[in-house]
Amino acid sequence: MDKNGYDAATGVGLLLLAEGLPLLLWQAFPQNQAAFSQSGFLVVHALMETFAVVVAALIFFIVYGAQDTARSLRAVVLGYAFLAVATFDVLHFLTYVGMPEVITPNSTHKTILFWLSARMAAALGLLAYITLPQVAIRRETSYRWGVLATLTLVGLVSLSILIWPHLAPAMYIPGKGLTTTKIAVEWLVFGLYVVTAGLLWWRRHRVANCDVNSLLLALLLMAVGELFFTLYVQVSSTANLLGHTYKVAAYYFLYRAIFAESVRRPFMQIRHMLSHDELTGLASWAAFNERLQQAIDKARGEGSTCAVILLGLDNFKTVNAMLGHEQGDQLLRAVAQRIRTSLPRSVFVARFSGGTFVLLLQRTGARQARQAGQRLLYAMRDEFDLGDDHIAIGASLGMVMFPQDGDAASVLLRNADVALQRAKAEGRHCLVAFSRELGESIQRRVLIESGLRYALDQGELSLHYQPKVALDDGSIAGWEALLRWQSDELGLVSPAEFIPVAEESGLILPIGDWVLREACRQMVAWREAGLETGAMAVNLSTRQFRQNDLLEKVEAILRETGLPAALLNLEITESMIMDNPASAAEMMVKLVQLGVRVHIDDFGTGHSSLSYLKTFPIHTLKIDRSFIRDIPGDENDVAIVRAILGLGHSLGLQIVAEGVETEEQLDYLKAEGCDEMQGYLFSRPLSAGECESLMRSAKRLAMPAGMALQAKA
Repeated sequence: MDKNGYDAATGVGLLLLAEGLPLLLWQAFPQNQAAFSQSGFLVVHALMETFAVVVAALIFFIVYGAQDTARSLRAVVLGYAFLAVATFDVLHFLTYVGMPEVITPNSTHKTILFWLSARMAAALGLLAYITLPQVAIRRETSYRWGVLATLTLVGLVSLSILIWPHLAPAMYIPGKGLTTTKIAVEWLVFGLYVVTAGLLWWRRHRVANCDVNSLLLALLLMAVGELFFTLYVQVSSTANLLGHTYKVAAYYFLYRAIFAESVRRPFMQIRHMLSHDELTGLASWAAFNERLQQAIDKARGEGSTCAVILLGLDNFKTVNAMLGHEQGDQLLRAVAQRIRTSLPRSVFVARFSGGTFVLLLQRTGARQARQAGQRLLYAMRDEFDLGDDHIAIGASLGMVMFPQDGDAASVLLRNADVALQRAKAEGRHCLVAFSRELGESIQRRVLIESGLRYALDQGELSLHYQPKVALDDGSIAGWEALLRWQSDELGLVSPAEFIPVAEESGLILPIGDWVLREACRQMVAWREAGLETGAMAVNLSTRQFRQNDLLEKVEAILRETGLPAALLNLEITESMIMDNPASAAEMMVKLVQLGVRVHIDDFGTGHSSLSYLKTFPIHTLKIDRSFIRDIPGDENDVAIVRAILGLGHSLGLQIVAEGVETEEQLDYLKAEGCDEMQGYLFSRPLSAGECESLMRSAKRLAMPAGMALQAKA
């Protein structure tokens, strides 16, 4: 867990803390305290105390084990205290009545005396840990003498309790419960814990090398636990057991908090290793972050500017896979050397990860930074000589300026990555400087992705349906389901904008399942209302089509909704087929065997191949709207459409024209023998209710007079 972070265990600890007061009020009444059998209580008690002893011993050994480093005074005192705590807690549960006798007969009085000794040692040790200064004890002999003195003191106290327990005031009276003395000491320990917690909160920014949140939670849980030990009437009661439960929880967080002390010195020793990349010898990402923050602070004070350039090797993963990791490492070393020699020594260079490097240019303007980037791009054009291999690998650069493009290190690095990704998207081997417009587009994408995660559950997604019209008689031949998103935050978002985001993020899978189910459900509802619907077409995304369980999902949805498979058309694109033709063919065959029809959407815009048209079980080709837009005026589009119609019909395929908006387009398509059309000429996409009204009106497409006579003939 991060120093100021929270996790599941912390949540449990906070819940225990919150439940402390109700549990104390409940156990404050003796009649609510359930008693356990002596043997059962001893087993549970022994397990709990064993855990506490182990933690106390670990805290001591964490400090003691740091032999070759300078221990802090406060950590040493805490180690001494928990050495005493571990010893007293061992004697505490060994002297319980029912356990084997230790020197003299066991008694509840002895048990409580050892208990209070351990609690006082823990409370004073933690108080010292918070209040003592962070100064080093470097002499090993001094520390060992301290351990010996602690053991001597603990031994004397323990022998006194074992041999002369009657010298201490009574702590417990059988049948009556705890004495005033015992309760007063528990309240004293409680007060020490609360005071220590308050001091920790007050000094939280000065307490180093520990998890402050965990330590604070441990102190508060121990304080609550002490109050349970002021309530019990019988030793083996729920009040006592609850107190031990809080103690165990507190010790868990105590160990987690103090463990940071054990790694402090080793961390300092390996800091140099962490500040440099082992492979290239460049600065590490962590070192760069530190240097960048220093540069920002300095530039802010001077009123100057600085630049950050993120360099990503183009297709490095492919090169690494082809040549092997050994050659890939050699390439990275060569790239690092070329970056060093191409830029002034004042440029701070670090390696991020993989094939990504980052540069810091202080006291540099945008023009100078861009020139440095261009010089680097030019240097990267030359091949790298790696023994028998000669590798040409380009680089893409993303550049940001402080303070124009961000006033914090994290913001600058994030925006540099945004610019780098844009450079890769624009063809690679180029430099892209971050701009406000680029940032806004990325922010828009983030908002879209964030909104999409909740859009389905919040009912913001809906389906509209656009009719497909048969060109022989103008009747409605079927429908295409089209996804719409009316966001409460973003308003109406175009599918062209949110569907690519859904595809990239993986959100298209649950959304696509919902679209398919909802479209099938709506089709069944229309048919049950007695409407002549035709078939329903649903677009599949690339990710959906690649799912191994697509067939099972389609089959389950058809079974769930009751829609006949023959009334479902699934639309896929050419690129989805050509990515993996063998796998696509197998899936399409299975879908067709199920009874579903497969349509090729946007035909002519993807990886067109005549071979798949004759080998794959395709029923329909949909001519992309880009070819329809300018017919019959554009001769090239006319030729393409005529060729698609001729090819499709010769293979026995139906042809649907998308985006038909004018009478001239309709006339041409009808004359060329197109089977169906879809577009605003007949109807825009409609809501389910509007579709029902359209079907009930029996509206038909108005056919040109000559065409109508031809249809009758």
